[in-house]
Amino acid sequence: MRRKSALALGLAAAAAVGAAIAAVGPTGPGQFYYYYNDAGQIVGYQAIHCDGTREAWGKFTRNYADGYFICDPDPT
Repeated sequence: MRRKSALALGLAAAAAVGAAIAAVGPTGPGQFYYYYNDAGQIVGYQAIHCDGTREAWGKFTRNYADGYFICDPDPT
């Protein structure tokens, strides 16, 4: 019984790690991610615009490319 419990916990942990990898996304203003399917087609997008607003649509996959907007510095 212990062996089954340990195996179940191990599989659950592996699934959680896999989900975390797939959920990679922008972490701060000016960053964006495009997500691709296995055929290389865009299937999702996430961004945090320079003003801090968030945008997201589609499916978030492990195949992605990220980049940055050119944000003007805050004029003071």
